[in-house]
Amino acid sequence: MKILVFVIFLLTSFCKFAFSDEHSDEQQIIEMGDIEYGQYLGAECASCHQQTGASEGIPAINGMDAEVFVALMLAYRSKEMENPVMQMIAGRLDDEQIGSLALYFSQLEPPK
Repeated sequence: MKILVFVIFLLTSFCKFAFSDEHSDEQQIIEMGDIEYGQYLGAECASCHQQTGASEGIPAINGMDAEVFVALMLAYRSKEMENPVMQMIAGRLDDEQIGSLALYFSQLEPPK
């Protein structure tokens, strides 16, 4: 069920992005970001989100599309997606920090 909700969320995020002429909330947040700041903040993320791929149900975030990353973090922050750990982490990040993380992780090589 959680996977279905996640897939639906990703599809709606994609549709919002694909059919919108205006800058989305996600794009505006990404524009606030700084890759170096994201690298600094990303050390904490990397302690659970392994670079080699999914580990014990925790997905890899390296190479993730920046807008998808932002949309997921906003969903965790607003508690639209269930995961107490991610809700807590996203809840203490501001938009600039989320944008910075999104830029940083989107530039990394995705796991193979």
